[in-house]
Amino acid sequence: MPKLKNSISSEIISNLNDGNFCREDFNVDFPDDSSALAKLVFLAMPKYQFVIEEQVRADNSLAVALFHQQQAERKKVIRTTESPGDYLNNESHTHDNISAAVDRVSDWVVNIREDLIHSRKAVTTIVDDVTSEFQSSIDEHIENPNEYFQEQEKIDLLAKLEELQKRIETLESEVGLDPQKARQIETAIEKSKADVELYPKGVWYKTAGTKLIKLFKEALKTKEGREIAADIIKRLMS
Repeated sequence: MPKLKNSISSEIISNLNDGNFCREDFNVDFPDDSSALAKLVFLAMPKYQFVIEEQVRADNSLAVALFHQQQAERKKVIRTTESPGDYLNNESHTHDNISAAVDRVSDWVVNIREDLIHSRKAVTTIVDDVTSEFQSSIDEHIENPNEYFQEQEKIDLLAKLEELQKRIETLESEVGLDPQKARQIETAIEKSKADVELYPKGVWYKTAGTKLIKLFKEALKTKEGREIAADIIKRLMS
């Protein structure tokens, strides 16, 4: 039979019904042949799991464990392993009693919902191919990236930025670039102009170029728009 009393098992199950999910959203197992007392799995996304285990803390004296069972009992602790945790994908907590461990079930359910809500935003922050290719091209093609721009290099680069600003004006009519997004890009270009005097070449290209790519991707969401953005950045690098 399961190790946990029915009252404890019922409390664990009750904590799964938080208004956002219900008991049926989870696979609940109360093992009778392992150190685990309970194992919960979110069925819609099984990577989300919660395990309650009973463990005995290590003691330096073997005699204590062998001959003083009462003291050994005091060494027992309850551990929960949670995915997701409060701030880690996989997190462990140690508890002095089973009630504290059972209370963590409610926190785990909340963590699942928060992780799901923010998963879309997390995916969009992953560096895509356009940005990766751009940054790789800097490492491959920019000579002496730790040096500062020479006077003629500054002149050439500022001319390209001026050309880019003119291109933005045409994009508003060509692909319906939102005027507010256009102003954000223009502001970033102006800042990039000032940074030419401040940053080494490699740093300038990576920070200014990556910022402009990000803004163009946000403003031009279609495949055509992304191709335009990639072309603009390539011209900046040529």
